[in-house]
Amino acid sequence: MKKLSLNLFLISVVCGIGAYSISNYLHEQGKEQAKELKSFVRSSVSQIVVQESSFPEKIHYKDEVVTIDYTINSDLQKAVELILKRYPNDHSAVVVLDNNTGSILAVAGIERKNRRLNYSLPFTSTHPSASLIKIITTANLLENDQVEPSTRLNYRGRGTTLYKYQLKNKISRWTRWISFKKAFAFSNNVIFGKAAINKSSGQSIFQTAFKFGFNQELMEDFNLGPSRFIMPETQYQLAELASGFNKETLVSPVHAALFASIVANEGQLKKPYIVNSYTMDGEEHTFKHYNGRVFSKDTSVDLANMMELTTSRGTARSITRGRNGNKIRDRIITGAKTGSITGGIPEGKRDWLTLYAKPKNDLKDKGISISIMNINGKKWYFKSTYMAKKLLMEYLKILDKEEISLSSSKDGNVKG
Repeated sequence: MKKLSLNLFLISVVCGIGAYSISNYLHEQGKEQAKELKSFVRSSVSQIVVQESSFPEKIHYKDEVVTIDYTINSDLQKAVELILKRYPNDHSAVVVLDNNTGSILAVAGIERKNRRLNYSLPFTSTHPSASLIKIITTANLLENDQVEPSTRLNYRGRGTTLYKYQLKNKISRWTRWISFKKAFAFSNNVIFGKAAINKSSGQSIFQTAFKFGFNQELMEDFNLGPSRFIMPETQYQLAELASGFNKETLVSPVHAALFASIVANEGQLKKPYIVNSYTMDGEEHTFKHYNGRVFSKDTSVDLANMMELTTSRGTARSITRGRNGNKIRDRIITGAKTGSITGGIPEGKRDWLTLYAKPKNDLKDKGISISIMNINGKKWYFKSTYMAKKLLMEYLKILDKEEISLSSSKDGNVKG
């Protein structure tokens, strides 16, 4: 009898172990299948968006239908596409991010030659960043307490050039002095080159660039090529990289919009994404969205003030000038950085803008960030600041629409 009981006990233990093993196996299989589905959705959406310039609502996975829900805001998307068609350059790309979540609200590109919209250009990382990189250099210098916005620095020659003689610490009758915040607003290459050499290092700025998303996978749900920031080998190369006076630092329009978004989010990086969720067999799945701190809130306040000086008095001041500019200035807090350089793929003269816009009447709303990249050959057509102004006017209409909808719902008359 005791022998029989022992045998039954051993059988139950073996069965229990077997059941646990089967359960564990099925669990691992489920994880692998979910991982495989996620990879399939990512690659399929990326391929169709880039090659066919459309957002597929349904894709097929092993005889099953997968439904995709995107983050695209239809009103903003229509506004972006209309502006691109109305004010085309040889090539243009526009990206709009929701700073509150990191989601992509609108994205499109265009070629002037055939006036055909495409969604591929905003996702390519083959574009020299030009002076947009000054945001990264500024964050590095402020975060490490090397300069303050009011710090006065000197330079010789034109601020738009970067010769080796300009980087020497020599005071002469031709030396001029300028505050760091004004050097940012007017994009002074010499000041940034000298500040990087004298107050920072290649390794330090490289690490800050990495925190901003360079040299790493930026999107979990889309095959976006990584932006590139190299380690400088000489002091002059460090000055080039820190000021944006080079063709080696490459960035995508999606990543460019993130620069402004980080500042609007007080130093917090929210990785961009375009897929809200995907559903198969009634089960909804989402991608993980990464958030991380790039710099402190104190640094973000100083950097935001410098970007806002750029839109009020600096290289992006046309956004807040004129009748429409007054409307924008009265209702929206805007901060920007511009940049221009020749090179990249497609070849041409690049006109860059990254900008954040936050409603003044709702301080909790982090607003949106916009990047605009224009590429032209022999002739310039429409400036990025001009297009941004048009887009911000459309953003105001959307804010008005949301306020009306909110008021109606409070009165019990919900608008459809």
